[in-house]
Amino acid sequence: MRIYPTSGFEISPTVKRLLVGFMTFGFVIFLIGLFRAPERIWPNFLIAEYYLIGLGLGATFFIAIQYTTNGAWATAIRRIPEAMSSTLPIAGMGVLVLIFGIHTLYEWSHETVVAQDSILREKRVWLNEPFFIARLIVYFVIWIGLSRMIVNASYRQDENADLAYTHKNVRNSAIFILVGAYTFCLASFDLLMSLQPHWYSTVFGFLNITGMFLSSLAMIAILVVVLRKAGYSHIFTADHLQTVGNMMLTFCTFWVYMWVSQHMLIWYSNIPEETSYYIFRHFGGWGTLSLLNVVLNWLLPFFVLMPRATKRHDKTMFQVAVVILIGHWLDLYIMVMPTVYGAHPTLNIWEIGPILGVLALFFWVVLRRLGKHNLTPVNDPYLVESLPSPASEG
Repeated sequence: MRIYPTSGFEISPTVKRLLVGFMTFGFVIFLIGLFRAPERIWPNFLIAEYYLIGLGLGATFFIAIQYTTNGAWATAIRRIPEAMSSTLPIAGMGVLVLIFGIHTLYEWSHETVVAQDSILREKRVWLNEPFFIARLIVYFVIWIGLSRMIVNASYRQDENADLAYTHKNVRNSAIFILVGAYTFCLASFDLLMSLQPHWYSTVFGFLNITGMFLSSLAMIAILVVVLRKAGYSHIFTADHLQTVGNMMLTFCTFWVYMWVSQHMLIWYSNIPEETSYYIFRHFGGWGTLSLLNVVLNWLLPFFVLMPRATKRHDKTMFQVAVVILIGHWLDLYIMVMPTVYGAHPTLNIWEIGPILGVLALFFWVVLRRLGKHNLTPVNDPYLVESLPSPASEG
């Protein structure tokens, strides 16, 4: 029986310096922006924070789906999304920072504005600062608590091989999927949709769940490729990469389905409070970006990932995953920034700094976590089914 190395992964000094440099760059830009351009740095910090939430939470959804469906194929790569989920506490600290930007971001946080707006007065029960902050804290307590329960049980199973941990995680995963999906929809309403409090969409939460999960799949694919290049290709195989690619193909198609569904419902109903959202985003510079959004999140990944061979090719999968991650940032940019820039989108250091800093922080946390635990859940009952047999390697 072949023995697979399970630990020993380390970040190279060059990568460490690069990540520290980008983290420092993002932090410095954020600090400068607080004094030079707060009206621009806070929306971009919101995008970066929401992006980080999606990567960590989407990874936990991936784990939970595998447990609840007995998805044995993903057992060998499960430590990757488990490490990604460890960024949720960092995102929780980020949302505490975001609280200081409420008055810059949300018009409903200004009493004088609410007093003169009948619609905002009607929404005051939900859109008020104390309740808004309390909800954000509750969301993260739920997400971090359930995520830690699932991941810690997986780590403890490495020590004593007790099947009770697997059974417990099946139950906790089912709870997480139900509660996590509901609370993430609410969080997307609070953090993003309330930027334009007169506008509303019943599809908005599902669209954001799809984008969140698609971006986390893309990041899982990138990390699988990185670990394969680091010498672990006998554990993280082309079969694993192909299946992740199949899921990426599925969810990029589901994303465009939800995007079109929201668009068509609003177009067909033709309610001024709803159509204003798309009228503004379909013309001028925003119209070009909206088209590019569909190309990056669906059209390009869809056609590239259709052939089986591309999903088994490291370089191609890495490139497609990067395109999807850029597309996800653009999707959030289009949701958030029209309230800041008006009819003329802009891209400069205030947009680039926060997202680069957050992504560097993400990779720093995830890669360090991968080095602290076994790279595979060595005592999971489904591990043998997930690993390749010696005859199938190569």
